[in-house]
Amino acid sequence: MNMIIEEQEQDAQVKQQIYLQRVNQLYTNIRNWLQDEPLILEEAQTDVIEALGHYQAPKLSIKTQEGEQLAEFKPTGASVLLADGAMDVDGDIGLEYVLYMLESDPQTFFKVEADGWYWQEQREDVDPHFLDNKTTLLQLITWVSDYEF
Repeated sequence: MNMIIEEQEQDAQVKQQIYLQRVNQLYTNIRNWLQDEPLILEEAQTDVIEALGHYQAPKLSIKTQEGEQLAEFKPTGASVLLADGAMDVDGDIGLEYVLYMLESDPQTFFKVEADGWYWQEQREDVDPHFLDNKTTLLQLITWVSDYEF
């Protein structure tokens, strides 16, 4: 019985680590995409409490030069229905969700081009936006903050 519990704990830790690697890779991409923009990026730690346990994850704030927060990317966990991870993107005027989706996942009914992070608008009639370039990132930031680039 103890071996089963140990295996489940190890599986949970592996899933947490994969999730955190994916979060950190997204943040690296965001830093690269925004390097020429007059914005401040700040990273801090946040608590994630989910089915896999309680652990720390990085959150990323994007601010103007004047210190106005435009968007905060806050991980919510790897245990998500129809995805392999999620995070909230919070701004002054809205909250959106970014999901890590797998192209090979038979459960998904969305058009998923490749494994990666997708911005899912809170509308069912729109396919998720693949968050793989600066343009899509700027659209997401504008959507939650009403900030014009």
